[in-house]
Amino acid sequence: MVMKKIKFLFEVFSKVTTCVVIAVALFHIVPDPADAMEAAVLWQILGVSFLCSLGSLIYPWDRPLGKWEMGIRIFVHYLFINGIVLAAGFWFQWYSADDLGSVMIMLFTIALIFGVVSVLSWSKAAEDAKRMNEKLREFQEKKG
Repeated sequence: MVMKKIKFLFEVFSKVTTCVVIAVALFHIVPDPADAMEAAVLWQILGVSFLCSLGSLIYPWDRPLGKWEMGIRIFVHYLFINGIVLAAGFWFQWYSADDLGSVMIMLFTIALIFGVVSVLSWSKAAEDAKRMNEKLREFQEKKG
């Protein structure tokens, strides 16, 4: 179970980091073109992505969730990620808290990345469940 959770965290971390790198690359091209980026930003991305990935541990592994509980956990997870990214972004000066447009872009980016990573994770989980059900069906057919 521990190895499964570690593998899952690494998968989430990889997805989050990839999406964040794409977002940072776009921000350095579109709104405020820049020729270069400080190397420290790469370490900041890795650290923030890791912290955000830890938020995925809010979902239980030992039982299914009802719709309400799942909805509440998704909302809490989303708030957790917003808190981490906004605090880190302010700390690392990724955006200006005084500039409403800058804050709105950060919130939009967080929502977009949360959505993309969630869809990718849920799709993988559904595919894994489908594959396990097929294997179980094959096993039962061989047995019976």
